Amino acid sequence: MPDQPLSPVNNVEPSDDALFERYRKGDAAAFEQLLARHQSALFGFLVRMAGSRALAEDLFQETWLRVVREARRYRSEQKFSRWLFTIANRLVIDELRRRKRWNTVSVDDDEAAVTLQARGPSAAEETERRRTLSRIEAALATLQPSLRQVFLLREHGGVSFKEIAAMTGAPLGTVLWRMSAALKHLRKELEADGVTAK
Repeated sequence: MPDQPLSPVNNVEPSDDALFERYRKGDAAAFEQLLARHQSALFGFLVRMAGSRALAEDLFQETWLRVVREARRYRSEQKFSRWLFTIANRLVIDELRRRKRWNTVSVDDDEAAVTLQARGPSAAEETERRRTLSRIEAALATLQPSLRQVFLLREHGGVSFKEIAAMTGAPLGTVLWRMSAALKHLRKELEADGVTAK
């Protein structure tokens, strides 16, 4: 019987949980896939929370080391991305508190964080994109840490509000208020800087 073509089902990307289970059974390539899948969002979260690319790089590595060390503790009902961002969130807050910077974090212009890669923009479009990203970074740096934390977990981590409440120990209503306040503040800052906010 001739080989059957692969069905679309066979081309479906494996879930995070499936990849992590494969990693726990010794499949190093599965871990590489998880890293590639989450590295951009995780690093974006860390650099914006920490306010320093160098510190974010250290915390990024430490987050993945914790994932490796605590692999046996992970349960699939936790959802891998939530577990990953819970680890990263704890690490960055602990480090900022240790440095007595939890209430004073700001992003330096020369360390303004992760820029998204655009496909083939003109020089003028690329310049404007970088300028806009720089303004957004500056606006994020002006948020109170608790507001920035909720905003980044939601927007960069894709963590649900209910999960953020569980991670931070804040009531759901407080988390929702913080997100609303963060959006209002960012909109005001960006409009004052001439950037049209959605």
